[in-house]
Amino acid sequence: MLRRQKTLHSSLLCLLLLLPVSAMAGTVVRVNTSLGEYFIELSDDTAPITTTNFLRYVNEGLYNGTFIHRLEPGFVIQGGWLRFTESPPSATPIQTFGNIQNEFRVSNQRGTIAMAKVGGDPNSASSQWFINLGNDSFLDADNGGFTVFGRVMGNGMQVVDAIAELQRVNLGSGLTTVPLINFSAPPLLSRHFVNVNMSVAGRTDGPPAVFRPETGRLNTFVDAGELGLLAVEFELISEVPDIKIKIDPAKMFPLENRAAGMPVFNNATGRLTIPELRVTGVVAYRNVRFMLTDAAQLVFTLEGTD
Repeated sequence: MLRRQKTLHSSLLCLLLLLPVSAMAGTVVRVNTSLGEYFIELSDDTAPITTTNFLRYVNEGLYNGTFIHRLEPGFVIQGGWLRFTESPPSATPIQTFGNIQNEFRVSNQRGTIAMAKVGGDPNSASSQWFINLGNDSFLDADNGGFTVFGRVMGNGMQVVDAIAELQRVNLGSGLTTVPLINFSAPPLLSRHFVNVNMSVAGRTDGPPAVFRPETGRLNTFVDAGELGLLAVEFELISEVPDIKIKIDPAKMFPLENRAAGMPVFNNATGRLTIPELRVTGVVAYRNVRFMLTDAAQLVFTLEGTD
């Protein structure tokens, strides 16, 4: 039992080393880059048009394979525009869905993400986004204000700052400040760029434990003791002879705030206890207990329920 718990602790800890802490309630997007991962929590209510637009690009995979094409130290890193192809070497714009209405309401402070746009046209944002490296409140009064629609969570700015420390190279054709990794001379390869992939990791609001029969997914906010407060999504992988669920690492991130009725994972015993489990909007089960039965695969087996 002790060895099993140590294995679980190590597995989860490795997954969480770069995961930041959540503070606002909204959709959470995982951003995987060549220099590590960070998470963005979106301001769904504050900037609904911008958030919906951004999520469309994320959900349709259009940001996947793009690269950070602009770095201004102490100011911004910018992406959401181009993909690089090695043979022949070329940078190709991604598909876009047209411009969106400006929604400036939140100041451009360090760690916030905002939409880029064309000078002199407040409603010209489309796919390009930038992250503020400093407190850039002067952008609040420029071109109708640049719409902040989220922020980098917790220690995720460590990854962003690492990107900001890279060398900048003038590649011509308007790409004058591209951050590159270990580049000294041609040929220019994909691995030299800060490549980006994005996916939705979950949300930081809602009930603490919900099972969705239509997807076979269990979404929970878990007090995991020394591992902290976590948003964890489980996949139902077996119903016969035992009900088994498995953690989806791509849908896990830390939380800052404790939720009422939060499930609890006991690292010493391997038991996950869910005080109330909601199904189709109502409390269907109480005191649901799962036991960790495969620490290497992060699989839990239903032990019982009241």
